[in-house]
Amino acid sequence: MKKFLLTMAVALTAMFATAQTKTYTDALTVDINGEPSEPQETTINVKSNSDGTYCLSLNNFSLGEMINVGNIVLDNILATEEAGIRSFATKQTINITAGDGDADDWMGPMLGDVPVDLKGEMTEGSLYCTIDIDMSALLGQVINVKFGKDIKGTRTYTDALVVTINGQSSAPQQTTINVDEKVDGTYTLSLNDFMLDGMPIGNIVLHDITATDNDGVFSFEKKQNITITSGSDDSVDWGGPMLGEVPVDMTGKMTEYKLYCNINIDMSATLNQVINVKFGNEDVTGIEQIAGEKGEKVIFDLTGRRVEAITAPGIYIVNGKKVIVK
Repeated sequence: MKKFLLTMAVALTAMFATAQTKTYTDALTVDINGEPSEPQETTINVKSNSDGTYCLSLNNFSLGEMINVGNIVLDNILATEEAGIRSFATKQTINITAGDGDADDWMGPMLGDVPVDLKGEMTEGSLYCTIDIDMSALLGQVINVKFGKDIKGTRTYTDALVVTINGQSSAPQQTTINVDEKVDGTYTLSLNDFMLDGMPIGNIVLHDITATDNDGVFSFEKKQNITITSGSDDSVDWGGPMLGEVPVDMTGKMTEYKLYCNINIDMSATLNQVINVKFGNEDVTGIEQIAGEKGEKVIFDLTGRRVEAITAPGIYIVNGKKVIVK
């Protein structure tokens, strides 16, 4: 493993460092006059300001293939946090700047002051937002932009993580993985601030994960090409963004309280290695067994509160087994 890490260090130091911002990649659609475009994979950057506000940047924004608009940047965004989800909303009048390349190719700087209405929510691994760009003064249109999927809830799992390279496994490290549930029933899994024996790699995020439910155990598998983004510390040179597109193959299962996943990160194109990451224990069960003393019934409701008897219809856990009372 040390030989591999030395090889990786040499490869990364030979590359240029990238800007340190929180980078989200997801599907973006544009709606004009009630006609939405096809979803396009797009990147939005969110930077944390020193005063606790955020700056959101949608760069090189275009309307189709023919109309290049430019960079849409909203700063000083306030957010409130609840259950790991930061919600935000702002109305600002901005000047859209030119994107990359020839400034004459971008329409945005010619539009002058443009009112923009932004709403959304974000976690460490997911961003959802709607951006209404009011071009009615010049074009008679309000352009509606939607990025990502609405976040229903987020779960945080903490367990042992083991990294294996060339058959050599690291010592287990206490690590956290976040799973965001979306309103369409899919999930986003985020392994943030991933390190290889002290070497900073970045955030490993997989989107659009579907899971099958078997008595409270949700099983999933996902193959996806991703770009590893920078981690949370802006002062660190994260190596992941320099690796380009990386194939990832993940399998696993989860309950409300436990997560197990096996992640193969294919770096063979750049570093001639496949890195295996295992998180948690494969023995995940939907309902933990609770034994009563001397044959007594031990009853819990779905909130986890122990009750003396079943007095109303509902779902209960009786001596570790799910019981439905109608």
